[in-house]
Amino acid sequence: MASLIALTIIIGSAGGAIFYLLGFPAPWITGSVVAASTAVIGGVKLVMPSILRQITFLVLGVSIGSGIDAETLSGIADWPASIAILCVAVVITVVASTAYLSSQRGWNRSTALFSSVPGALSYVVIMAMRSDANTPLVVLAQMMRVVTLLLLIPLIITAYTPAPDLAQSVVNDSLPEELLIFGVGAVVGLIFERFGFPAGMMFGGMLASGVLHVSGVVEGQVRSEILIPCQILLGCAMGVRFSGTDPRLLVKALVPAAGAFVITLTISIVGALLVWWVFGLPLNQLLIAFAPGALEIMVILAFVLGLDPAFVAAHHLVRFIGIAVALPFIVRLVLPAQRQDQEEQRPT
Repeated sequence: MASLIALTIIIGSAGGAIFYLLGFPAPWITGSVVAASTAVIGGVKLVMPSILRQITFLVLGVSIGSGIDAETLSGIADWPASIAILCVAVVITVVASTAYLSSQRGWNRSTALFSSVPGALSYVVIMAMRSDANTPLVVLAQMMRVVTLLLLIPLIITAYTPAPDLAQSVVNDSLPEELLIFGVGAVVGLIFERFGFPAGMMFGGMLASGVLHVSGVVEGQVRSEILIPCQILLGCAMGVRFSGTDPRLLVKALVPAAGAFVITLTISIVGALLVWWVFGLPLNQLLIAFAPGALEIMVILAFVLGLDPAFVAAHHLVRFIGIAVALPFIVRLVLPAQRQDQEEQRPT
């Protein structure tokens, strides 16, 4: 196991280093996910233990929280209206993408629906497994969307806003303060995980760190020597999800998933532009807040790109909760119709 973990980290680090040398934005995450996913699809066995993922989410959550202050939260009054528009955009996205995949690409209604839900991957997969959906195809379509988002969003945003240099941030080099912030973050994260809170360890670390920083108990950012390895581990964890992917299924999903992605991204951008036009909020921040899915990844990416992580987190968290609440009711409307269609097609 140790050798496989080491191999995973080496491959992810190599991918991150290549993207860094190429000048790609957010290189350590994007490069490692491309390298790891390419390797596992090619048949290389890679692993990422749960404990490493949780530690990674804790460190990155603490890092995100360290960027939250009173000024960050000053525009909170504009959030409800922006979130409301996001919710409308999500509904339109699901309807449009489902219609495209089912009517234009011949996917059954269940597979099209679960492939179109923008986010909450684990929850969506559980629901898909209880239906007649092609679950591997759902997982693949969802993962392809997340990875494509991870590659495109930094390019779009940094086209007119350069990413910050983490090495130039004010660093907290006080060992007692670091132990305090990570200790409190771990406790809060474990509590969140215990009660099933989405991305509990990350949000626990983020909340603990934000409170401690806003109150003035601790100061400064987590050092880049810790952040960069965690970004690599995060990319590896995403890439490993492609383990066991059948290349034939990948080819089958490629064009339909690409078409559905264009639809969802277009609707998301239109929603972000509407909020920008009406409320004057930063467009780069809105683009990542309206990005269709990947709660943990988009919040972390916002931090890496120097955007407001609290704003992005609020939007993606509401999206996640909305999906979790609404999806069972949507499924009850879709699946009976699917079963009825199948019964009508049975020979008499």
